[in-house]
Amino acid sequence: MQKIYVRPISMSYGSDARKLIKLKQALPICANKNLAFGKVEITTRGKKNRIKTININQLKNLPSRLKKEVLKKIRNITQKRKKISGLNLDTFKIFGVLNVTPDSFSDGGKFNKLKQAIKHSKEMINQGADIIDIGGESTRPGAKFISVENEKKRVLQVISKIKKYKISIDTRKSQVMVAAIKKGAKIINDVSAMDFDSQSLSVVAKLKKPIILNHSQGTPDIMQNNPSYQNVLLDIYDYFENKINQLTKRKFLKQNIILDPGIGFGKNLDHNLNLISNIGLFHSLGCTIMLGPSRKSFIGKVMKNKDSKDRLGGTLAAVITGYNQGVQCFRVHDIKESYEALKVQEALNSI
Repeated sequence: MQKIYVRPISMSYGSDARKLIKLKQALPICANKNLAFGKVEITTRGKKNRIKTININQLKNLPSRLKKEVLKKIRNITQKRKKISGLNLDTFKIFGVLNVTPDSFSDGGKFNKLKQAIKHSKEMINQGADIIDIGGESTRPGAKFISVENEKKRVLQVISKIKKYKISIDTRKSQVMVAAIKKGAKIINDVSAMDFDSQSLSVVAKLKKPIILNHSQGTPDIMQNNPSYQNVLLDIYDYFENKINQLTKRKFLKQNIILDPGIGFGKNLDHNLNLISNIGLFHSLGCTIMLGPSRKSFIGKVMKNKDSKDRLGGTLAAVITGYNQGVQCFRVHDIKESYEALKVQEALNSI
């Protein structure tokens, strides 16, 4: 049997969603009855992909083998996501970006002093961030490698001072992961999805802390050199499926895996727009989803080269597009504005 992919479509919200669910004409995304899908898009992958759209109440008419596989993926889409590091995923979660680097693409050099980092962390929490995502190595396009010791020096002193907050460590190095967790970080955010460091898989499995798997095609210094895919959505889906299998084979809990398609990490403009527009596909893998479009260059390309600090409107558009497909976690720089946009959209979607 050829491989199939199932994406929830024909979304409804609030009272419309609740009504359709009650009538069994729609199903909830991740058990959220204010967000429902009435159809699924079934893609069969081959030399030429075949795409079929079917209403939820017509699934019973599918051929038995296909129906079994489709229903399995639909169960992944509809099941409630369990808490991650104590975070209730019934509502959106914001990861506030704290780059303690001199060369990050948007805020490099602003928070690489301890006092500044502590102050900014407090500000982000007060503005609505749930997690401080601290990184000591720039992963912007063209960024150069830094040593483990240099990266640890940048992040560990900050973690020790802000560990009263929930912290994720943004690193692709296993030694930094271990040191950061010992200092008080609760979540690992690996921009290479454990590909960069050969020890990361075994370290993550041993630590048993939640892991954000960020897809990236290539390392930061080369990842934007003409990135290409057969099908960006399906290729990344297959990549994530393999990573999930690698971890679960090592007794790592699937509920502790967060999938981030990696906007701007080895993708061109069309790749990024396609991923954001169709990110709901990844629900069928049964994991929590993160979206990190904040101030990314694709916004500048759409808006004809806006500076990174002038990309708030585009960031919010991408965030809300993801939220309306059931994305739970958002990694952003502009906390206040992102929180307000999500909170208002949440209220609108409940009516």
